[in-house]
Amino acid sequence: MSSDEPAAKEPQESPGEPSDSGDETSTDVAATEVTEDGSTVAEETTSGGPPKWLTFGSAALALAALVTAVYFGISWWVTSGNEASGVAAEREDVVRSTGSAVIALTELDYEDPDAYFQRQRDIATGDLLNQMNENADQYRKTIAEAKTKVVSTVQDVGVQELDVRAGKASVLATVRTEVAQGDQKGTKVLRLELEMLRVDDKGTWKLSNIGEVPIAQAGQ
Repeated sequence: MSSDEPAAKEPQESPGEPSDSGDETSTDVAATEVTEDGSTVAEETTSGGPPKWLTFGSAALALAALVTAVYFGISWWVTSGNEASGVAAEREDVVRSTGSAVIALTELDYEDPDAYFQRQRDIATGDLLNQMNENADQYRKTIAEAKTKVVSTVQDVGVQELDVRAGKASVLATVRTEVAQGDQKGTKVLRLELEMLRVDDKGTWKLSNIGEVPIAQAGQ
């Protein structure tokens, strides 16, 4: 073709006729909002998706949910930690009170019986306390006649059961006693089972029951 010939003109599309390219009308069209003065404002959209403000709102809700979950998770952890700490503190109180009770019950001096019975009244409660008071005179006479002195050393205290809400505890204790009755002296190890009760809101634990647990001898 000669360079002097004019280039063929591409056919123009008539207004209102669809494009021959076959492309569908794009769905990525900005939504419009009519303002009071009649102008239109385009709202940003994502391709085929919700407006960005809606997407941002969903993200904010997700973040709020995450923060809430983290907060309650931390609150639960703190509460759980506080409960564990409270149980540990109660256990220490029980161990300390049991040790004092064992000494009060087993250590005595016939020359000062009043102090011995006062210590018992201080650490006991309930029916056990009543029994001690009822039998005090008889025990006082027996101790004086035998001229008994006992020095006790608590070797071990172990809390077997602890119900913090009910204020009850079951404890095993081992105590070594050095007994002197006149010219006779001896050493005996006792293993005791004690029931402890919390008697007030201040965390005071007292002895409510006591029994001796047999100690197995070697070879048994």
